[in-house]
Amino acid sequence: MGSAVQRLADVRQCAGMPPRTDKPKADVAYWQRRLHSPAFKKNLTAVVRRELIVLAGQRVGDVVDAAWIRSTIGEWDTRMIDRSQLTELVVAALRPTARKRRSEAPRRALGAQLISDFDAFIREGFALSADAEDTIAAIMRQDFVRGLFTDIIYSAMVSFNERVNPFFGALTMRALEEQIRGFIRLFMPMLQRQATAFIIAEANQRVAMEFFSAVLRQLLERPLPRYVEAMTAGRRRRLEVLIRHALANADLQSVVREAALTAWDDIYVLAADRRVGDLLRLEEQAGWFAERCVELIVPALSRSHLLEFIAAETALAAGAARPKPRSS
Repeated sequence: MGSAVQRLADVRQCAGMPPRTDKPKADVAYWQRRLHSPAFKKNLTAVVRRELIVLAGQRVGDVVDAAWIRSTIGEWDTRMIDRSQLTELVVAALRPTARKRRSEAPRRALGAQLISDFDAFIREGFALSADAEDTIAAIMRQDFVRGLFTDIIYSAMVSFNERVNPFFGALTMRALEEQIRGFIRLFMPMLQRQATAFIIAEANQRVAMEFFSAVLRQLLERPLPRYVEAMTAGRRRRLEVLIRHALANADLQSVVREAALTAWDDIYVLAADRRVGDLLRLEEQAGWFAERCVELIVPALSRSHLLEFIAAETALAAGAARPKPRSS
């Protein structure tokens, strides 16, 4: 605003006009009336509609600056987001008192046909690719899984000995714990191979899919907000602490940012050569889009500082267009 007014003053001085000491109040008043007039909104809507139709025919790659979007994603969490405020909003939303409106179960909201389609898809199961099988095998070889199997087998042996020998079974197992665990670890590679084969077997996949389908149906029967409400107060407080730690974790932020950048790169490669109108129904809905845009534009332009800027720029343009007096 200041630079526009100064440029206007410079033009008036160069043109030999007296300096203008007051703000362009008359011009501002004109634009206040003009912006809220039906004629202005109608004309602006028509202009926006024509621009949207033109935009629909252009390639995504020609109108979207991929580098700008990558830069925005990369710097969003450091330049735009107040992470502490975001954390408090997420935590507050998880509290039962944040829900004033009753919600229905997702199963009833989604409709019987869509749920049936999902259920049929899950029950069909799926064939694991070679990569998926390799991934499962790699997971089963992890130290965590090895330790988990060892604990499960050892606990089963302790329970069995307690039933066979209630007096000394548990005591004997505890005394020989390290030797028994070492013995179990000798057979662990064979157990891991068998567990991997069990997981990737097609029949067992069907059992797993049946189980997942039953769990999904049960989850869809309960309104989503009630899952948080079902948590105890202590558990909810621990969840809030976890959320605060997660949102403040620099490594997690980096992972999310890299995932967003990767997703954007993949989407842009697929969409760059397509018309904007192939992704957005601009041709047939240009009028509707234009009306929505004007509903946002006019209130923004009506703000006092923007009105003063527009008035100053209009006066500047008028001064620049006025012919300069010839020098004698």
